Amino acid sequence: MTTNLGLIDLLVLVISIGGIAVYGMWATRARESATEFLSGNKQSNWWAMSMGIIATQASAITFISTPGQGFGDGLRFAQFYLGMPLAFLVLGIWVVPRYMQSGARTAYEYLEAIFGPRVRGLAAFLFLLSRSLAAGITLYAPAIVLSAVFGWDLKSTVVATGIVVLAYTAFGGFKAVEVTQTVQMAVIFIGLIAAWTVLYRGISSEIDLRGAWSIASAYGHDQVLDFSWNPSSRYTVWSGLAGGFFLAMAYFGTDQSQVGRYLSGKNLGEIRRGFLVTSLIKFPMQLFVLSLGLLLLVQMHLSTEPLWHNPALAKAWRTLPESDSMDAEWNQIQRARSELARTPETPERQSSLITLRAEQKMVKDRASKLVAAKLPKLETNDQDYVFLSWALGSMPVGLLGLLLAVIMAGAMSSSSAEINALTATSIIDFGRIFGLRETLQTSRWITALWGCVAMGIALLASLYENLIQLVNLIGSLFYGPMLGIFLCAWLAPKRPSWAVFAAGIAAELSVLALHAANVAGMVDLGFLWYNLIGALLVLGLAFLLPVLSFGRK
Repeated sequence: MTTNLGLIDLLVLVISIGGIAVYGMWATRARESATEFLSGNKQSNWWAMSMGIIATQASAITFISTPGQGFGDGLRFAQFYLGMPLAFLVLGIWVVPRYMQSGARTAYEYLEAIFGPRVRGLAAFLFLLSRSLAAGITLYAPAIVLSAVFGWDLKSTVVATGIVVLAYTAFGGFKAVEVTQTVQMAVIFIGLIAAWTVLYRGISSEIDLRGAWSIASAYGHDQVLDFSWNPSSRYTVWSGLAGGFFLAMAYFGTDQSQVGRYLSGKNLGEIRRGFLVTSLIKFPMQLFVLSLGLLLLVQMHLSTEPLWHNPALAKAWRTLPESDSMDAEWNQIQRARSELARTPETPERQSSLITLRAEQKMVKDRASKLVAAKLPKLETNDQDYVFLSWALGSMPVGLLGLLLAVIMAGAMSSSSAEINALTATSIIDFGRIFGLRETLQTSRWITALWGCVAMGIALLASLYENLIQLVNLIGSLFYGPMLGIFLCAWLAPKRPSWAVFAAGIAAELSVLALHAANVAGMVDLGFLWYNLIGALLVLGLAFLLPVLSFGRK
């Protein structure tokens, strides 16, 4: 189901996104220096920093993929953020003062004074590699929205979206990113509340929140905290506290897209207040976005859940002769499930709902195999389309445009911050090696280059099990070794630089090998643990290698 936006929705979208972009350009109309373009001028207050941190992390993927995550797996994903407040506490007390005393503009510049240029270059390279991959996925997500809404070719949409983001970022740099993020977050909060309200009003005539919760609980989707000690489970309290803590330490302590947000702060007190506000907002915000998925699950019990949520796939599916019989089988199960959902909660009802869910899965598995055989270019994993598909058919006039503005605002805030951070790291950390002068013109050319790289990666992207999981997986593959290098600087600054350099390379190769073994089924380990393993490997090897070198200096 593709659609043409009505005039009111189109106006809401254009005014929201166009207004943000124009405001950002107007606020940065004065001639600025290359330093201000790359890393700001240390004038940010706590509120701007907090909104910047959240907006940089809460990309369009959050608002497309997270409701789908809640729809398919419930609230367990929120455990991923349990380690974040503890990480902010450690960063605010222990790490940020070191950065500020060093006068570093990037996290990697700080490393050179301790371990020399090789270690600085390695950490900066790992950042450029991981963040460019993530920036590509960040551009890919809103392209899904626009291609589904307007029926555009996905690759063409990626290029068009990338050009818009690139032009905005190259014009304003760090300052434009900062001044627009508070406005973007206001649009995001208003849009999410509107979507939740529309969803709840759609089911409230037949069922209250207690009844909706009982339907979600039939599948275990109401569980927020999982205290099991299963290392193969992606999301438990322990993986959130351990792996999530190390991932948050790495992301907020070593990733320039976030470090740059708070190093622009006026003083240490402002930065710490920004950390506190971010910690108080992030976990409830994530639960709220996941709860949209739970409401969608309940709504599709009471009405009709389509076999395919991806509009392009649904259209192609109808061309297959076998589709009618499978649709009839699917709809029969759906009707039985809908009748059950309207009955009072009993153990028998809950068991019957689980049985019907298993039957639906078998039908969808058969349909997926049929699509793979006859329509091999189409992706059957469409969990990321659940929220969007519902919105296109159910959001009232005006609110659909606002919801699209939420998604695009997330894309603008995150993509612009990522590309700006890639530019800053390239010039500040590698400028001497490649002869890059720190000028405004050079900064804009490098911004354009990284924008093109992100677009190229987006063009090669395909749907993972869930886009937000893919972004977190990319981070987990690189953040552990990066954090390990910084832990050596914070905990053991007298370690030989060659040992830290070698330990960083060995740990990164080990994490990549572990993931390959995980994919091949040789091990069964949740990817959040990569962060802990990578960091500890660097620390351990940095201490062990000098001993094994028999006194090498």
